Amino acid sequence: MSFTLHTHDHVEKLLFSNFLILAHHRLVHPKPMDQLARIVSVRNAHFLFRTGHGSVQDSVVWNSSDKNYSVLNLFTQNHSNWYEPTIKERSMKCVGPSLNVAYVFRNSFPGIHGHFLHDSLPVVAWLREIMPASATLVLAENPMSEQIIDFVDAKFAAQRIHWAGFDEVLCAAEAHLVDPPMNWRELGLMQRLRSWIRPPVPTPLGHNSSLEAVTVFYSRASAGSVHHGRYMVKEHEEAILALIHTSMQAVLKGVHSRLVVYDGHLHNGSPMPIAKQAELFQSAAFVIGPHGAGLANIVWLPNLRPYLRHLTLLAGTRSSDAEHGCEDRPRILEMICGTRSKSVQDHCPYGRNFYRLYATAFWAEYHSVLFSANSSATATWVQFDELALALKTFYR
Repeated sequence: MSFTLHTHDHVEKLLFSNFLILAHHRLVHPKPMDQLARIVSVRNAHFLFRTGHGSVQDSVVWNSSDKNYSVLNLFTQNHSNWYEPTIKERSMKCVGPSLNVAYVFRNSFPGIHGHFLHDSLPVVAWLREIMPASATLVLAENPMSEQIIDFVDAKFAAQRIHWAGFDEVLCAAEAHLVDPPMNWRELGLMQRLRSWIRPPVPTPLGHNSSLEAVTVFYSRASAGSVHHGRYMVKEHEEAILALIHTSMQAVLKGVHSRLVVYDGHLHNGSPMPIAKQAELFQSAAFVIGPHGAGLANIVWLPNLRPYLRHLTLLAGTRSSDAEHGCEDRPRILEMICGTRSKSVQDHCPYGRNFYRLYATAFWAEYHSVLFSANSSATATWVQFDELALALKTFYR
């Protein structure tokens, strides 16, 4: 677990170091899952997901055989977003067959790609482990979420998940409601997620395995791919790409290297399918870019940089997350907000990064440079001397 800030500013270095100490204290001491979240059980349950509003999706549950039953008495957290039904909702009929045992997870930010990857998918990985074989996981229907889970585990998606429509009542003999805390970014969850999508065992090198040193650069220069500001001026981004290309050529001698610019879209401008995004990042040895939803795809990175051959391993195998050290793991260079650029967005300085969102992103070696002082919520910039400093280490 490493997170290196590359800067010539000694004050920023000190402040970042203090931030990192506090962040590590919260992130690297996994707590038992029963201390992080409660699972509330309801028999003869009727429940529904109300149509989402913004980032919050209200959920309703009641006991069909007890009109005086109140699920609110079982929740200890005011933000659980489970509510009592209205008179109209209580009178609604169940849709589809009644479920026997259901685990019900209401996720925030429905339909937002990045949030589903780092906030919801780790919880799904955990529930997949603890659910009895006969239980069904109920999630709110969403095409993007369905694509992601189908890509990760098509069998689990087809056999164990029920995608519930909004404002439709479902029935279950026994429903287990997940009551998550507001911020649920724990190392234990991320370990479960990575074990699911990238099993920690040596894996064979296939005939089509990439021996390229692929660098994926996440672009925020296109208005069509940026929805929350923080654009990067096209000319500035092109200069950054030129510096990256020069560094690749200078350091990765004798290795076939390739720089891929990714903005979430195909060449024809249509959205890139989830599977294509995952496959691109799975092929990457290096990822560079400013903080933004596209970098959530680092969850798909391989256990080791694909182009490396390991003399210490059996012929035709790669190492894994379980191997000691991280010298051969993929590397990430994220451009983030510092004290000098704290106006870029909330949770600045330093708080907006995927090292924190992925609870240390332990499957990669992490680096960062700061946005320069002239950055704002509208546009971001970096200092080329600091980027050059970072790239010397990044491509070592």
